[in-house]
Amino acid sequence: MDALRDGDPRQVGPYRLEGRLGAGGMGEVFLGVSAGGRRVAVKVVRGEHLSRPEFRVRFAREVAAARRVGGFYTAQVVDADPEADVPWMATAYVAGPSLREAAPLPLAEVGRLGAALAEGLAAIHASGLVHRDLKPGNVIMSPDGPRIIDFGIARAVGAGSLTADGAVLGTYAYMAPEQVLGEPSGPPADVFALGCVLVFAARGRSPFDAATIPAIVHRVLNEPPGLDGLAGPLRPLVTACLAKDPAARPGTNQILAHLADPGSAPVAAARPAGEYAARPAGEAADRTVERGTTPFTRVVGAVRPAAGTPRRTVLAGAAAAAALGVPAFLLTRTGGSPRAAPSATSGDAMLPPAMTLAKDGQPVGKVAFSPDGRILVCGGMRGETVYLWDPAAGHVIHELRAPAGVAAMAFSPDGKLLATGHANATVRLWDVESADTRPPRRLRTLSGGEGGAVDALAFSPDGRILAGPNRLWDTATGGVLGDLSGAEGVNSVVFSRDGRRVMAGIDGFQGRAEPGSVRVWDARTRNPIAHVADQGKKTSSLALTPDGRTLVTAGGGAAIRLWDASRVRITGVLDSGRTGDVTEVAVSADGAVLAAAGTDLTVRLWDLATRRVTATLAGTGGPIRGLALAPDGRTVASGSQRRGQAAANLWRLR
Repeated sequence: MDALRDGDPRQVGPYRLEGRLGAGGMGEVFLGVSAGGRRVAVKVVRGEHLSRPEFRVRFAREVAAARRVGGFYTAQVVDADPEADVPWMATAYVAGPSLREAAPLPLAEVGRLGAALAEGLAAIHASGLVHRDLKPGNVIMSPDGPRIIDFGIARAVGAGSLTADGAVLGTYAYMAPEQVLGEPSGPPADVFALGCVLVFAARGRSPFDAATIPAIVHRVLNEPPGLDGLAGPLRPLVTACLAKDPAARPGTNQILAHLADPGSAPVAAARPAGEYAARPAGEAADRTVERGTTPFTRVVGAVRPAAGTPRRTVLAGAAAAAALGVPAFLLTRTGGSPRAAPSATSGDAMLPPAMTLAKDGQPVGKVAFSPDGRILVCGGMRGETVYLWDPAAGHVIHELRAPAGVAAMAFSPDGKLLATGHANATVRLWDVESADTRPPRRLRTLSGGEGGAVDALAFSPDGRILAGPNRLWDTATGGVLGDLSGAEGVNSVVFSRDGRRVMAGIDGFQGRAEPGSVRVWDARTRNPIAHVADQGKKTSSLALTPDGRTLVTAGGGAAIRLWDASRVRITGVLDSGRTGDVTEVAVSADGAVLAAAGTDLTVRLWDLATRRVTATLAGTGGPIRGLALAPDGRTVASGSQRRGQAAANLWRLR
């Protein structure tokens, strides 16, 4: 316990405060004493949240949830006033350190802890609730048995996920895959968290521990847990609890039976009928809504930056939360603006998507904004549909047939044409001039020659020429203007600002130890002008600043290269600090912001003037595929590799 600070209250309700027990994203916890000498833990809503009605609602919900829970292994509510000027709640004071401070424990004690926590979760679930934030910091190791505390994000069984309310809360290292993805999560999510807590109790770290939030997310979604140090009956129990599929996890009754008699109770058997309903893994998240004839799924956890935050700085609550040791992410969609963490401007903070647009289908690998920012186009190599989304309203406007998968897409500068490249060596041109009022019309199909998938497309500044990975077309007639000499292994293509040159990023030559390169052609003659080797094994992505002076390239390493576009020479290198490769880059329409996606599941934003990282965006749903900046520079979009969904993540910037 710490001493009270200047500015801390000395009295809350009938309780005199004697010290500080802890703090979280929503409230601070004090040791209080009643007039009769009874000690209680008093939780008080933070002052900065008092003007925001949604925090009062959430706190009242926490009080109601905590009051509903019985059982020896939870801290009981003894008094509360959620309607007070400063809302507060008092629970029975449980003396002892948290599990976070007490771990690691001997394996025999871990088993007893598991039984106690399973009993506590059974009491919570029997009250019709899901805790949703079981972690070492929320387990108090009392001398007479552990207690589960903090029902700040508890929800009724069967209630929509928190994203449906506009909030994404929890601590990633202890969150089940369905919770990480923003999907509905019930008691199986608490069982997954229990498995993580038991591993922490034995090892002193989470089974999905990693250096960054995106790395943790990747491990939770895609990798087996780290179970070193677990042996005997605990190992199969924890393995079953940590199943990726919620339907494969045991119920609390099975956990208790296994711990009581490990030899007689299977831990991976089907749950008893009626204990709670299982949802098939990968089922669409949140709610499906009808708008016209188009069903769509919207997963929301929207974020509003603090007033006065520079446009190139993104609000990120996770770093502040992590620094306090509290649940990562309290990001709200309605009312007020969360305070920006001090580290947000340094790029250390992690910002989850403000919104995920999702619909049943194949994962998205390509995204593009229309020049006016009113349409976001999504598609992927494994799907046969191009989706046109309204990114503001969050619903699909149109669906276009795209056989053989979508390998590339680009809008004409005037926004009237959309070009989509496909795996069958064709390009389709669509009239999208009035896409908000009528379906796009396919104008013509262009032949991509014998180069395989058309995985790179760019319009000339006047919109009259379309460049692919190996040839140019006349957009008015669809005729081939000519092939680009030596265009092999092209991954990305752009026109110079005056439209006279075509620039492409190229793989190293197949079968040889050649580096990647940047190649330039004369757009009129299609003859090569320059071919400059890069240090990476490939140049997977490139972008040109609006003034036409700087070419940005990435691929084959963690560095981002800046080129003098006219002289085709490297003038600077940005060290991304990643553990993996930078795969895609994009530049805002004003040339101020550079976005760079990587294999570490993040998108990092750079201020091109200062060459500093301003924020790091945490992706969800696996590797990031596709990257686009809205023309106004206020929204970043990427494809999401969600199972069974055509999904795109959106981050809102100031």
